[in-house]
Amino acid sequence: MKKLRLHEEILLLALKDEAGTTYSGTSWPYAVGGAVLAELLLESRLRLEERKGKQTVMPANSTPLGEPVADQVLDKIVDAKKTADMTTWLGRVAGMKDLKHQIAEQLALKGVLQIETHKVLLVFSRRVYPELNPASELEIMHRVEHAVFSDDSDLDTRTAILVSLAHVSGILNPVFGTKRLAERREWLDKIAHDWPSAKAARAAIEATRAAMVALMAATVVTGVATR
Repeated sequence: MKKLRLHEEILLLALKDEAGTTYSGTSWPYAVGGAVLAELLLESRLRLEERKGKQTVMPANSTPLGEPVADQVLDKIVDAKKTADMTTWLGRVAGMKDLKHQIAEQLALKGVLQIETHKVLLVFSRRVYPELNPASELEIMHRVEHAVFSDDSDLDTRTAILVSLAHVSGILNPVFGTKRLAERREWLDKIAHDWPSAKAARAAIEATRAAMVALMAATVVTGVATR
């Protein structure tokens, strides 16, 4: 079984196994964006500088990882004319064209997903990504479920980051159910906020959380304005 990157694992969690579509009600693009940036931080391709109270993203090593999406983001950061903070880069990565498809393509090459094109109303085409080989997702689910429900104080770095991003973006809700997760909220917040092993990517997690708060606030304002 080939090693998956954090953003590949996040997308697998966000996809429905058979339908191959992402769960509604989640903010998976931001979780994926946070995962890409976290991956680059863990692999020492990026570093953070404190500037005016913000975490500015700086290139540390331009050597490609050999993963197209992460390398594309790294190139953008290396070539950027102006520096930007983590929140800004999170928004840029989350908004990348065909982000889902680019990651799904790599998972298809690894034999994890298949790519299908379906007609909608006999006019529009929609790409979906049903599961081909469940082994990778089963391994991820085992790690995530153990992390969420076991009170294990010895989580590895990548699992802590994966759980944190999936938690703050709402991906865990359809996977495990909101009622079951409600009892674990304090524990999940502890992993996202305080877990020592996640410090390398804490800025990416916090930027994702901030993006979710902003999205919810915008939704409330829009709802009030349209009444």
